[in-house]
Amino acid sequence: MDKVFTVVMPLFAMIFAGYWIVRLEVIGTETVKGLVGVVFWLFLPCFIFIKTLGTREHGELDWALLGAYYLACLVTFMIAAVGGRLIWGGNARVAGLRGLTSISGVVGYMGLPLMVMAFGDEAALPTLMITMADNLVILAGGALIMELTEPREAQDKPDLVRVLLTTGKSIISNPLILAVALAALCIALQWQLPSPLQIFATQMTNATGPLALVALGAAFAVHRRQNLIKGDSLALALLKVVLLPVLVFVSARYGFGLGDFLVKIAVIMAALPVAVNVFILASRYKTYETEVSSSMLLSAVMGIGVISGLLVVLD
Repeated sequence: MDKVFTVVMPLFAMIFAGYWIVRLEVIGTETVKGLVGVVFWLFLPCFIFIKTLGTREHGELDWALLGAYYLACLVTFMIAAVGGRLIWGGNARVAGLRGLTSISGVVGYMGLPLMVMAFGDEAALPTLMITMADNLVILAGGALIMELTEPREAQDKPDLVRVLLTTGKSIISNPLILAVALAALCIALQWQLPSPLQIFATQMTNATGPLALVALGAAFAVHRRQNLIKGDSLALALLKVVLLPVLVFVSARYGFGLGDFLVKIAVIMAALPVAVNVFILASRYKTYETEVSSSMLLSAVMGIGVISGLLVVLD
């Protein structure tokens, strides 16, 4: 129960602080873009780099974690995509966005700080595995879904080569993925950072958690839309923060037989609110923006209770 007051409440307070400084017009939209950009391109890569370097002291990769997590994600995706289309309609592209909304969480901005704050550096490796996989789901899977479901004339075919090249470029230029790759190289070659670089990266890492959470709240405020409570959006938020954690628990515990610690990490990561990246994807293709935005905010509000409850039950 202590973690609810020492981890969850301060964490969500930082998110809502970021939300309200935008809503009260203390900072504007352009400032928020700059803040999010600095976190994404500078602070989070430093955080991930340092935490990845530290994973050499905390065991090896357990690939069953990703199997358990993404089996549950696949089931949830299909429920959201197929069920949403049957109930609320929409084309294949909307169905794809519903599926992505139901499984993609704020793993970088919120998941990494939360897991390290709650469980220490031992949680960094499994959390990083899910974070990197989730980024690939959005960068690669999301782009492919959007391109392959683009409305076009019957005789036209999607340009798969262009799609694959664009997706590949997005992946290799992603600073979070580059940070993991660079840290892995340092581990493999047993390189040690020079003291000035080590101090710089460590100081940046220490500041990442609060700054990323404030930036996340500010991003929620910028992307908010009217008509918050809608059946479609509410259903997607419930799928993300309630059904997905339940399915991840069943898959991890009974399907893949993971230990208690990995089950705890996987379930709480599954309960994170809907990722801002899904809204960015929806905005890029001008599809389903209002519903995704509403799901983001609804899932953030629900997440306070769900994550608090999970920390109490699973601890």
